[in-house]
Formats: sequence, C-alpha cells, structure tokens
Amino acid sequence: MDSKVSKKGWMSVVIWLGLVGATAYTSNATVNVFNGIIQALFSTLTTGIGDLFSNYGVLFATILGIVLIFLVLSAWLSLVSYTTAVGQLVFGDSEEAEEEELGAAELPGSVMRYLTFAWGLFFIMFLILPVVM
Repeated sequence: MDSKVSKKGWMSVVIWLGLVGATAYTSNATVNVFNGIIQALFSTLTTGIGDLFSNYGVLFATILGIVLIFLVLSAWLSLVSYTTAVGQLVFGDSEEAEEEELGAAELPGSVMRYLTFAWGLFFIMFLILPVVM
C-alpha cells in the first residue's frame, strides 16, 4: 500500500469516527427531546386528533419534530454512504480509490450540514417546548 494512500486512509477513518460519534450523540439528544414532544402531544389530544389543529404551539412542535427526525435520518444515510467510500479507500484497489475520492470528498460535509441543521432545530425545540407545555 502506498504511504500517500495510507495517510489518506487514516485521515478518512479518523474523520469517519468523529462523524459516527457526533451522529450518535445527536441521535441520543433527539430521543430525549421527543419525550417532551410526546408528553405535550398526548396531554393536548384529549378528545382526538382535531385538538392538534386547535393548539398551534403543539402543531408547530410536532412539525419541527418531524423535520428533526428527517435531518437525523439524512445524516445517518449520508454517513452510511461515507462509510462505504472510506471502506473502498482503505481496503479497495488504488485505481478504484482515486475514482471514489472525488465523490467521497463531499460526504463528510453533507453529514455535518445535516447535523448542524439538526442541532439548530434541536435548540429551537428546546426553547419552544416549555412554552408549549
């Protein structure tokens, strides 16, 4: 294995480990927020689903919660794609690795973009949940 590819492989593995940790931590924090959303949702839905549309704060929190789930799932899906690219870079052929590098260079940024938006939405949810409940 060429030393240049080895350095790129190690850097990719370290970046991948950081992204896995950040995505796992974000997922754990999101689960904790959803406990508050579920409590607020079930406390307002006493007669049926129509109560959701009469209380706009809970409706807004529910919509933001759905978007937050989408962002975290998108981060995980981008991380899976990056895992495949890192595996190809570390364990693959040198000719195939050079071709995969171009597409794999954008994937860590994609994961971080989803995580950044998820944390921004997470803090918004953190601020509006006490108002809603």
